Amino acid sequence: MSEVYFKEVNAIKGPILSMMKKEGFQAVDMHYHSCASVDGLATFNQIIKRCQKDSIGVAFTDHNHIETSLKAIKRIKKDVFTIPGLEVTCHNGVHMLLHFSDPKEYQEFYQKEMKKRLKVNPWFIDLDHRQVVDVASKYNCLITAPHPYGPGFCGIKKFKTSSATIKKINAIEVLNGCLIGNMNKDAIKWAKKINKGFTGGSDGHCIAELGNSLTICRAETREEFLEQIRKKKSVVIGKEERILEDALNAVHKFIREEKKTPKKQIEKMWIDRGLLEWNYFKDKIKNSSLFCHFHAHHQHPKAKHLEQHKHTKHLVHHMKKLKKSK
Repeated sequence: MSEVYFKEVNAIKGPILSMMKKEGFQAVDMHYHSCASVDGLATFNQIIKRCQKDSIGVAFTDHNHIETSLKAIKRIKKDVFTIPGLEVTCHNGVHMLLHFSDPKEYQEFYQKEMKKRLKVNPWFIDLDHRQVVDVASKYNCLITAPHPYGPGFCGIKKFKTSSATIKKINAIEVLNGCLIGNMNKDAIKWAKKINKGFTGGSDGHCIAELGNSLTICRAETREEFLEQIRKKKSVVIGKEERILEDALNAVHKFIREEKKTPKKQIEKMWIDRGLLEWNYFKDKIKNSSLFCHFHAHHQHPKAKHLEQHKHTKHLVHHMKKLKKSK
């Protein structure tokens, strides 16, 4: 049976995880965003260097894009265990995580099922989460419901979902490093109730968050790793978001990287770390694309903000449907 532990992982990174790798175990951050995501900051080289230092693996799960994963497939060395991934942002706002063991099938899925759907709206494909699960189930991939009780529309538990759809889902993300309160605990209860495998990931968007939550399985290949999750033989360990620590880290990171980072990346960093609430910066970018994107994905959305951008205004319809169903 899968297990989950709310523990600080820094103590086991490096030598201990390196020793575990020699015994056949892999520790992977199953939910991580590189700068290929609109709100991601870390570069490919930064991520790989940190993985080597900490003896961890990573699944690149950028929003609707696979550039960094493809780079990993082509350039990565054996000392870093990587899993091709994707976080699909569905039309109704729900996020779904997909992980593949076969790089060819991964690229085939993206070319056939995703690329054409991003031409009109790069933020939200034209399928809801039920349809995404149906399409993904035709491929040999691990289908995971991330942050099911997360804020805004992003969690699957915000919508009524049929038992047929739930049956096709392989795992539940029971420990998301960006969540607070009972969101992860509720996810654990739900995963146990519907008898699904456990995954954990940092949902990190900067290098400091990489590996804050890990999924550990005994496996030598990607296929074996994903199969262990399906069989409910994974162990998830990590910590949840700490607001004060997170804010201090954001300020420290901003000061450290200000001189080295392009202006656009600086803006993304402020948005990503939750400093959007600072009035000056909020007024500065209030009607920008990045503000609308952040609001739709990371907050409890308000109709007046969603209506301001062509790529989020359709969510107002879903918001009204949700209110009627309650």
